[in-house]
This record gives sequence, structure tokens and C-alpha cells, in this order.
Amino acid sequence: MNSIPEFPQQTEITAEHYDIVKRALLAQDIKSADYSFYYLTGWFYNRPARISRIGDRLVMDVEGKQGGHIFLGPFGSGPVKPAVEKLLHHAEKDFGEERVLRFLPSSLAEAISSELTPVRSEEHRDYFDYLYWREELADLSGGKFAKRRNQLNKFQRENNAEIIILKEEDHEHILHCLDRWYEKYGDEDNFLELERQSVKRMLPNLWKLGGMGIRVKIQDNMCGLSWAVPITDETWLVPVEKAPREVKGMYQYVNWALANSLPAHVKILNREADLGIEGLRTAKERYSPLGFEKKVTFWF
Repeated sequence: MNSIPEFPQQTEITAEHYDIVKRALLAQDIKSADYSFYYLTGWFYNRPARISRIGDRLVMDVEGKQGGHIFLGPFGSGPVKPAVEKLLHHAEKDFGEERVLRFLPSSLAEAISSELTPVRSEEHRDYFDYLYWREELADLSGGKFAKRRNQLNKFQRENNAEIIILKEEDHEHILHCLDRWYEKYGDEDNFLELERQSVKRMLPNLWKLGGMGIRVKIQDNMCGLSWAVPITDETWLVPVEKAPREVKGMYQYVNWALANSLPAHVKILNREADLGIEGLRTAKERYSPLGFEKKVTFWF
């Protein structure tokens, strides 16, 4: 921790910070995709996150959509009030930003609001992360999963699917599968183009972060892909889930296959937000999430 500069000094986040970030997330009980090492190093417009600390709490400086600075944190252990006060002071004084903390995950928002009262707050429902029990997605047992189970069984009857664990030496083949998917379904969607760049940028880190993924093959020229990476040891993020849209039941099969392939110590899967897309929200809700990692913004 002492190798990380004290805020407002910063340094670019690198692999050497991975375990430090994971420990801080666990200490704060954060399950947010936005705070995951995968997102901090892979999802960006022009620059990866910069890391600093206030005492034993971490601060991440990520780039906003229009540039500038969005500060995530301060998260970890140690007193929260002085850390927040210092962060807000320097955000305004040294970076010219508002006195605002954006997209705070539930546990951090509760810790902050118990000691400091914001002048205004706003929840961002479209950006709530969906959380699921991995074992439930792997078993699909019980009445609430009856329709999903029927879809899965129908797909298995109609297709001779092969589940292949992704290996680092398959890097080029995985990229080829991804390129075919984005070329077929991406159109001119700016978000999907950003996603494509980020996914390709982060693919090498799938193995470096101790994650794992699967490829579902039903024909030589058709494949589904999904992978997961740790946020903490027990909570993993599923940032990629791609399948041919015209093959009925294949997305459900890819989801099931990944859940069954992950290590037993993985308890919770974060399958990201629905971004307010009606069809995506419906699909995520059908899998009976255990809850959400909510996002809230505080103004001070």
C-alpha cells in the first residue's frame, strides 16, 4: 500500500496493484463491475484508471465520457469521513471538479452517508449490476427456473454442442470469433464498438487475473463465448457473453456452461447492468438475481 502515492498524487494502475485492489474491495464489501480491476484497466476511452490512496483507502481516477476526472472511492478500510473530505477538497482544488462522488456502490454509499450528509443524492437504476448465485445458474433447479431449464434441454436435444475451456494459446481463434460476432451484429452502434475495443484489449488479462472462460461450438463456423474474472475471490464478473442471436437457446446454454465451468469457490456472479435496455432488463430479471449492486451519486 505504501508504494501507492497519497492523493492528490497518482500513478497509472498496473498489475502490481491487483491484489491491493481486491483486498480493498473485500474490506468494503464492493461487488461493482466499475470497481473491478478488469474494468479499471480495460474499459476506458483514452486512458486507464490512475490509482492513489488516502491513508488505507484507495481512490481511482477514471476518465469520464467527455474527459475529465471521475473519482471512485475512497474505499477499503480506515476512517471514511476524513478520506471523503480530503478527496472532495482536492477534486475541487487540484482537478477543477465538482464536490461529487459518482456511482458509489451500496456498501460504500451507506458508509459515507452514515457520517456525512450529502446535499443531494441520485440512484442510477440503469446502471445497477445484477448479482446471481453461481450455483443457481449452474443447477437451474426449482420452479423459478423451469422455463430456463426447458430452453436449455431443448437446445441440448437439437444441437451437438461442445464446451471448450479457453486457453491462452487460443488467443487468435478467440479474437476471430469475436470479430465475426461484432461484424455481424455490431452495425454502427458506438457502444458496441467501444466494447469491442475494450474486450480485445483485456483478453490477455483473462488469464493474468486468474479468470476463465468457455467457447461453445455447435458448428465449425459458429461459436458462443463467455468468460469471467475475479472482483474478489468469491465474486466474479462476467464481462463477455456472445452467441449467434439466430440460434434459439444458445445464449442460455452459454450462460449455463460458464456457470458450470467456474471454480467451486466462486459464489456470486456479477453479470453487469442492463443500461436501461428493455429486452436486456427482461432477460436478466428472468434469471432471478439475488439482488443488485446499486449505484448512487452524492453531491456535497
